[in-house]
Amino acid sequence: MADISDNNIFDRLKGLIKSGTKPGVEETEVSFMRREKIIVFAGAYIMAVSLWFIVNLSGSFSINVNVPIEPGNIPENMALTEELPEFVQVGVSGDGWQLLNLYNDPPVVVINIENREVNLFDQVRQRLSYLQGIDIAKVQPLLLSIDMEPKVSKKVPVKVPSEISFQNRFGVVGSPSFSPDSITITGAESMIEEIDEWVVHDTLRLSDVRDDISMNISLNKNEGVIELSETKVTFTANVSEFTEGETMVYIRTRGLPRGQNVNYNPSSVTIKFDVPIEQFADVEQMKPYEVYVPYSKILEDSSGFVTPDIELVENQFELRLRSFQPKAVAYFIVLN
Repeated sequence: MADISDNNIFDRLKGLIKSGTKPGVEETEVSFMRREKIIVFAGAYIMAVSLWFIVNLSGSFSINVNVPIEPGNIPENMALTEELPEFVQVGVSGDGWQLLNLYNDPPVVVINIENREVNLFDQVRQRLSYLQGIDIAKVQPLLLSIDMEPKVSKKVPVKVPSEISFQNRFGVVGSPSFSPDSITITGAESMIEEIDEWVVHDTLRLSDVRDDISMNISLNKNEGVIELSETKVTFTANVSEFTEGETMVYIRTRGLPRGQNVNYNPSSVTIKFDVPIEQFADVEQMKPYEVYVPYSKILEDSSGFVTPDIELVENQFELRLRSFQPKAVAYFIVLN
């Protein structure tokens, strides 16, 4: 009985080895055979597909192809009033291989625009005449109307809508600029005379800005057949960190008649303003603002209090008024 039990155990171990539970030479051979089968299957599939294409594309087919078109020579003193369609749809029939090449790489048809009305069927048929065994059944649209006007040019400024936000305490010093700041547009007279500025339709959006800005902006061509002297402009802006400045300025009266004097209480106004850090030292040595009250405002007043006007007189600096105190002052007219 012991021998029979040992034989059963031995048979079970042999079964486990054959089933692949023990890694070794047999497992490697099985993996190799599987890869061979996959490679053979893939090769057979590719050959079958290739044979299918060879057999089937040898027959005759009918398809629609979008053929690109472009205008031919336009007289130098004339311009199109509207763009030609980018494609025409051509119905063709013929050998499958030629149709496949035509579909993948359709030739450009240059339209002869000597006449006001162009027969696209004739133009396309002439362009595709090099393809033997290809029949053209239809062209859509069949006829194309060409409208031209005298060509004119005009120089207009560039405008780029922008939405720019800065980090706290940062801002633009001076005014942003474009280079070039204007372009020459050329096209049909009726179209050019209506354009006073070239507006870029994509808004320039920047956020959390703290460094100088310099970037190229493409001039999108959304006005039909109009030629632009430039394809892009450079937008630049100087950005600086601002700090707070403060100054006290005495109130003056403008337009005061002779023989009269006006005293104010209080006699001065404290002004707070923002200034670029690099300009702070220079501004601190001067009075960049004037505070005044027009005499006409006093004559119109009946309350005894007026609000003074604040005027920036040092325009070479980039100052931004924040606040001033007091908002209103009392006044007393003194007659000499």
